[in-house]
Amino acid sequence: MKSLRWFCWFSVSLLAVAVLMAQQRPPDVPYVPTPHEVVREMLKVTQVGKDDVVYDLGCGDGRIVIAAVKDFGAKRGVGVDIDPERIRESNENARKAGVTDRVKFLQQDLFETDIREATVVTLYLLPSINIRLRPKLFRELRPGSRVVSHDFDMCEDCEGEGSEKCISGWHPDKVLRVRGPYREHTVYYWVIPAGVAGVWRWSVQTAKGERQYVMTLRQRFQKVSGTISTDGRESPITDARLVGTQLSFALTQEIGGQKVTMKFSGRVNGDTINGTVDIQGGQFAGKRDWVAKRDKFNLIGTWQWKGGSIRIEQRKGELTASYIDGGKVTPISDFYAWGAGVHFTLDRAREDVYEGVVIGDQIVGTINGTTRWEAQRK
Repeated sequence: MKSLRWFCWFSVSLLAVAVLMAQQRPPDVPYVPTPHEVVREMLKVTQVGKDDVVYDLGCGDGRIVIAAVKDFGAKRGVGVDIDPERIRESNENARKAGVTDRVKFLQQDLFETDIREATVVTLYLLPSINIRLRPKLFRELRPGSRVVSHDFDMCEDCEGEGSEKCISGWHPDKVLRVRGPYREHTVYYWVIPAGVAGVWRWSVQTAKGERQYVMTLRQRFQKVSGTISTDGRESPITDARLVGTQLSFALTQEIGGQKVTMKFSGRVNGDTINGTVDIQGGQFAGKRDWVAKRDKFNLIGTWQWKGGSIRIEQRKGELTASYIDGGKVTPISDFYAWGAGVHFTLDRAREDVYEGVVIGDQIVGTINGTTRWEAQRK
C-alpha cells in the first residue's frame, strides 16, 4: 500500500513539474544588461518624477526600475521578466539599494502583464517583440504615458528614421544617441497619443453672426491630418501636431479679401477639445477661447466591404477585432482604435494596412495609404 501511495505521489509530482516547465517558456529575448549611461538617459528623456509608476518589461537584473525610484524619485517601479533567475537577481539588487518598499518584480510573460497603472514603460527587447507589444501599449496605457526603448524602434516597414513612407510603423517622437562603454547606443522615445480621429464641430462669433466649422481628422499613431469646412469651402489643416493629449494645427483661408491664419491649440479630453485660437490677419485678429465637440460615433459592430468584413467588439473594457471571410473568423492582432478612427493589418505579408474614420454607419478610409476604402455597417 505504501508503495502504491509513493508511486501515486511520484507520478503527480512529475506531472506538476511537467506542467510548470510547460508554463515557464524560455525568454523571448536573451539577457543583455543596459549600460548605466543608457539607463540614465532613458529615464531623463521620459522625465521620470515623483508621480510616475515605471514598468520595465523584460527587466533583467532590475537596474532600470531601481534607478527610477532611487535616482529619479519615481513613486513606484515594477519589473517583469519570465526568467526566475533574473527575478531573484532583481530582488537582491533592490535589497542592496534599499528600495524594496517601492519596487516589485513579477515573474510573468510580459504580454500577459496588466500595465494599466504605468505612466512610463521601458523596453530592451527585439524589433519583432516591440511590434507584437505595440497594440497592447495602445490598449492599456493612458494618453500622455511615455514609452522608451533601448536600441530598437517600432517601425517595421519604414525606410529610415522618420520616413514618411512608413505605412504602419510608429515613428518615435525623439531619437537619442548615447555613448556607452564600448559602443554608441540608440534610445527611442514615444508619447501615447489621445484618439482624435473623427468629426469635430465648433463656431466662432463674428460681426455677421456665428461662423460654423466642421473638421474631419484622420490619425495614424501620433500623426494627424484633416480638413476643415466652413461657408461651403474645404481647406486642409497644416502643421498638425499631437503629443499625448495636446493637439495643435493651423488653418489658412481668405476671409473678406484678406489672408487669415488661425493657429489652434488645445487639450483633448474625450470628445471635447478646450484651448485657444490665435487669429493672425483680418479684422478679428487676436486670441480667443476655443471649444470643439466631436460627433457621436460607434465602432462596435460588423463592417462589410467587397473584400470581406471585420467585427469590432468590446471585451473586458477593450476593443478587439476579427476578420470574417466566409465562415472563417480570424482575430486581428494589429488593431488600433483612435477615437472614431480605426487602423489594422489584415495580411502582414502583403502589407494590407487599412485605416479609416467612422462616420455614422460607414467607415471611409484607405488601403495602404492610397486605395480608397469604404465599409458599411451590417
